[in-house]
Amino acid sequence: MTMEEIDKCSQNDPEIQELRNRIDTGKWVGCNKSYYAVRHELTTFGNMVLRGTRIVMPRPLREQTLKLAHEGHQGIVKTKQRLRQKVWWPNIDREVEGMIRQCHACQVVNKAAQAEPIQPSKLPEGPWEDLAVDLCGPFPSGEYIIVLTDYYSRWPEATVLCSITSQTIINWLNHVFSSHGYPKSITCDNGAQFVSKEFCTYLSDHGIHHRRVTPYWPQANGQVERMNKVFLKLIRASVVEGKDWRKELTNFLLIYRSSPHITTGLSPAEMLFKRQIRTKLPQVDKMSVSQKQLKEAMRHDRAQKQSYKNYADRQRRTQVRDIKPGDKVLVKCEKKNKLSPAFYPIPFKVVKKMGNCLELMRPDGIKFRRNVSHTKLYKGGEGEIGDANLYDLEEDDICDNGEGENIPNHQRENDRPRRNRHPPRWLDDYIT
Repeated sequence: MTMEEIDKCSQNDPEIQELRNRIDTGKWVGCNKSYYAVRHELTTFGNMVLRGTRIVMPRPLREQTLKLAHEGHQGIVKTKQRLRQKVWWPNIDREVEGMIRQCHACQVVNKAAQAEPIQPSKLPEGPWEDLAVDLCGPFPSGEYIIVLTDYYSRWPEATVLCSITSQTIINWLNHVFSSHGYPKSITCDNGAQFVSKEFCTYLSDHGIHHRRVTPYWPQANGQVERMNKVFLKLIRASVVEGKDWRKELTNFLLIYRSSPHITTGLSPAEMLFKRQIRTKLPQVDKMSVSQKQLKEAMRHDRAQKQSYKNYADRQRRTQVRDIKPGDKVLVKCEKKNKLSPAFYPIPFKVVKKMGNCLELMRPDGIKFRRNVSHTKLYKGGEGEIGDANLYDLEEDDICDNGEGENIPNHQRENDRPRRNRHPPRWLDDYIT
């Protein structure tokens, strides 16, 4: 952009010409407030108007000026600093902010917004109604541990598996259900064993509601994920002590089931059987659990979860995102190398919102699910949109009938949230 272009455009811009007349005549009545506030700094230079040494850009050239200043895709502060050295017009800061926030490339490569607040899960009405299942492994021996937990009592069931086919898992579940009965629902991740037709048919035939967590959001199955961490710690400790971790697994289950849980104050055995189970530790007699104690445990569970939620939300500086059906969002993508963008360059349409779960639709009509924390609102803007076929989703992601429901975050109660570390915002303006 040359001075000749600006001079010619200023000559044809009614706003600049009116401003020139006011400068020459000194009549500022009814003038734009922004111009009036700096009237003592305004001078004429040819057909142009200057504010000090800065050019007051004619309206037709303002958008082009903003694009030139943002060519290197620098941040809002840096772009403002560049413009303030040479040009000015009313509301320039607001226009800079709006343009950069709508820049397609910047939205795709910038990091995600702040995390969403945690949604604590409610305790089921009774024991062995809602369960969660997951696989832990593989271990160096090629074996896995399959873990099943009850959301109400925190009672764990676990065993070692050499094969993790759907049929193997079904056989083990049948063994467990022969002792405790069938639950109302089972929550699992999107592993191939848990989404197979064989597994889904088994649950359907036994009247068990199949709940699948949102892809790439293991926090939704946090209780069983926490159990996996506990088992991994046990195995590592057993290896250090030179013990057979397979035998130690059985001993650990007895200890865990008889130990009071931090959120309920009662042991899983007391919550499930309403009595204490005998262990190696001495006890006077077998005390049964009253209904009053169970209600107190439920109250304690709610209070503890709310306390963890408040702490985690405060540490992570969470913020509710105002995303609703019909909006367009960018979806976080897997970072494969240093040049990978933070989000897919395709904006996806929000079809349905179920709590913290979004059902999204690709440009080719395929629907899939993501947690709201893996998305950010797309604010429009110019930029080349990639081909949807270049960003194929895994088969697990595709929405089937009956899926995509909202599953709260089942917090890892005794796992303290980690500090969310990030550099100060003023460092965004520096190139390292």
